[in-house]
Amino acid sequence: MPIRPHMPKKVLILGGGVGGVVAAKRIAERTRGRADVEITLISDTDYYLLPPLLVNIALGDISPQQAMLPLSRFAYRGVKTVKATVKKIDPDNRTVETDQGKFQYDYLIASLGTDFDFKSYNLAAGNHNYTLDGALKFKEALANFHGGSVVVYTPEPVYRCGVYPFEIVGQLDAIFRKRGIRDKVDITLIHPFQRPIQPLGPEAVKITEETFAAKNIRYIGGVTQPGPVDEKTKTVTVGSEKVKYDLLVVVPPSRLPKPFEGTPLTAQFPNGTWTAINVLTGRSIKYDDVYLPGEHSMPAIGLPTAGVPVHFTAMASANMVAGEILGEPVDPAQINAMTCAMDYGEFGMMFNCDIKLDLANNKAAWMGSCYSILKSPLGKLIKDLFYKTWLATTI
Repeated sequence: MPIRPHMPKKVLILGGGVGGVVAAKRIAERTRGRADVEITLISDTDYYLLPPLLVNIALGDISPQQAMLPLSRFAYRGVKTVKATVKKIDPDNRTVETDQGKFQYDYLIASLGTDFDFKSYNLAAGNHNYTLDGALKFKEALANFHGGSVVVYTPEPVYRCGVYPFEIVGQLDAIFRKRGIRDKVDITLIHPFQRPIQPLGPEAVKITEETFAAKNIRYIGGVTQPGPVDEKTKTVTVGSEKVKYDLLVVVPPSRLPKPFEGTPLTAQFPNGTWTAINVLTGRSIKYDDVYLPGEHSMPAIGLPTAGVPVHFTAMASANMVAGEILGEPVDPAQINAMTCAMDYGEFGMMFNCDIKLDLANNKAAWMGSCYSILKSPLGKLIKDLFYKTWLATTI
């Protein structure tokens, strides 16, 4: 009887963002020299870009190159990288279809972020820093702005980086003051939360409201009937009110990435259609060989669509995959605390939220357990150092 050749375990990782690079690095570290593993990372770019630094690009603080790392660096870890766009995921046949062909896997880790919805509410009419191209256009619009009404429009509560709208108004205030035009500018933030930054609790609300009052930033909260942007009249409709703008900054709602649409990896939740995972491990609810530690899973388990929870969930998923390949006991080491670092323009603020995993209900509970650990100009430096250090060590 012929001996079948030994085949390496194929680990396919989709997405070159936070979740993908964290998972690839972790699995490579744990299995190298200990197991026969073929790790392939598929990304639609050949670089990793740290999303929080897009705002720094838009504000002119750094160049795009300072926010990027080439994914080719993974080669020394034994990780193969492929530049391709994921088209379809077929978990029943362990196949992923891309514009560069089909890929098979023994384990799949998919972390594809979220799609940004600029079509609803005609948000394409505004400026944003949710893509590199958007950040560069936003930078140009700021350079050409010399006064008038600035409106930051957040129509829905599920979007990337929950603290961003509250940060950007403070950052714009600081920039306009440095340019000597603040007295010629009105700043308004439109948001679904009744009070600013409400999920972080009363302390964060108090600090933010006091900051907005001191900076003369108008807050229109509790928006339940968001309306469209009218480019001709340069207005945003909010209920019965039309808010005029000269410079519009938009925060697009997050949506399920297209490769997941129509697949059994998703489920309907009160806040939308998202990929369904186990809160402890990031494993798909339906497929033992599929892990989904991306922003597309966070709303389903009660975590924000942001890098920190994706990072920890990707670590948990990677630990599970590596442990199973090595035949070792597995401790996912999922998130138990989440620190939010915020830049309000003239000072930085850091809040910590203790997280309790409710395994019975498959949720991560954190609202109501957030508290300030720093409010100081030093906070801006700490946030800056955190991102630069993370970028320098992530691959």
